[in-house]
Amino acid sequence: MVQRSGTIKSSLWAIRTLQFCFAAILIGIFAWFHNRLYHGGFYPYEVTDVPLGFSVAAIFISVLAIFAAVALGEDALVFLAIFDLALFAGYVASAIVYRHNFNVSCGKNELVRLIGATGESSCNAVRLGAALLILQCILFFISAILTYRLAGNRRTATTEPGAYEEKGRFGFRKRNQGNPNAV
Repeated sequence: MVQRSGTIKSSLWAIRTLQFCFAAILIGIFAWFHNRLYHGGFYPYEVTDVPLGFSVAAIFISVLAIFAAVALGEDALVFLAIFDLALFAGYVASAIVYRHNFNVSCGKNELVRLIGATGESSCNAVRLGAALLILQCILFFISAILTYRLAGNRRTATTEPGAYEEKGRFGFRKRNQGNPNAV
């Protein structure tokens, strides 16, 4: 049980690091897209703003998750799994908004044509944005499953018979006060 929990923790650390790095890259890409569309006079910006907003949220959630894995209990991990599912849904919504830019041919991508009208070449940036959106969807779905599973492992490890410890708020341990069920 402990070995499996350690493997889950290690994989979560790797996934959280990738989520953080990919979110930082996506922030740069979509901020540049937004800037180019603004200077070109093209409206609306939902193609760039929806993924940009969820990438900023992913930065905060990833940092919070790394802190929570170290210091907080299983209740916080359940909330993080819910946040991961929310970000998964957000990245799916971002991919839906970005759907006209998943073509292999650069001429068929909407953003390439719009940004190309301003005199910039953006084909590889549009492809990288599409690839990272899909990767973020996959990573947040996997991290939600692993975080919930880790919270379940911690719950079963602390409820073994004979080992009674009372937990306070946010998973910090109280002093061992004995088993209240024993008469």
